[in-house]
Amino acid sequence: MPRGAVTITGPVKTFQSSEFAERAWCDRCGSALWFRDTKGPGAAYYELAPGLFENAGGATLIREVYADCCPQGYALAGDHVRVSRADYEANNLHASEGATQ
Repeated sequence: MPRGAVTITGPVKTFQSSEFAERAWCDRCGSALWFRDTKGPGAAYYELAPGLFENAGGATLIREVYADCCPQGYALAGDHVRVSRADYEANNLHASEGATQ
């Protein structure tokens, strides 16, 4: 969701979870609110938690990231875009495994 389209009210806390991203939650109930890049082109958007919206269970999956890393025996059904780890990491900020802030 574009940052300009989001209105934030209430007791929100944020945590800089990497050198380029933050996570946010409600300080009253602990519910996850968003993940957001703080650098790069992604900084213009919020990745909002689906649980914030009524009827989010009826949403359509449109994109699966790290699809090639899915544990054996699991698969997300449907006709949606599947992005490999290599493709995602070539085009997006990401934290490498074992990296510390």
